[in-house]
Amino acid sequence: MSKRPTRADAARNYDKLVEAAQELFHVEGIEVALDKVAAEAGVGIGTLYRHFPNRTALVEATFRTYSAQIVDDGWRRLETESPDAALAGLFAAYMSTAGTKRGMKEAILAAVGDDAEVFDETRTRSRELTAAILEAGRRQGVFRDDVEPDDVSRLLGGLSMTCVPSDTTDTRDRLIKVVLDGLRPQD
Repeated sequence: MSKRPTRADAARNYDKLVEAAQELFHVEGIEVALDKVAAEAGVGIGTLYRHFPNRTALVEATFRTYSAQIVDDGWRRLETESPDAALAGLFAAYMSTAGTKRGMKEAILAAVGDDAEVFDETRTRSRELTAAILEAGRRQGVFRDDVEPDDVSRLLGGLSMTCVPSDTTDTRDRLIKVVLDGLRPQD
């Protein structure tokens, strides 16, 4: 597993590489040439390999970063929005990156397996956020009492698996509304 380095210049290069990988993986897929990722980041291929000894390490770091961005945004939303709006934002974020992250997940599964540390890390962080959103929503009466964080995780995964490149924001929003309506208390 590749961790973000502590030296300032190394950390900047790491961040630039992951940012370039995010963009290129999204546009061209995870099989994009690594020298193209390095060029997009403005560093040499040797710098890329110092941080990421192989494609899988770069894919894992990019997957971790995508997931961290989604969860961090979810926590910010929970602080500033209603719990149901925060959960809708979480669903939308996962769905908007579903195609790219799905390709990454498959690559990690093929190279490392189901027990890859990055999966445990991201699931744990996402479930903590989901539990906090559900608890806040229950206190405000917007979510049913019988819904568990794992239920929402499965719904997130299921909706993400249905995403296709042609989906519009309206399509995603409609699906999210259907799910959120099912999480609301019944009258």
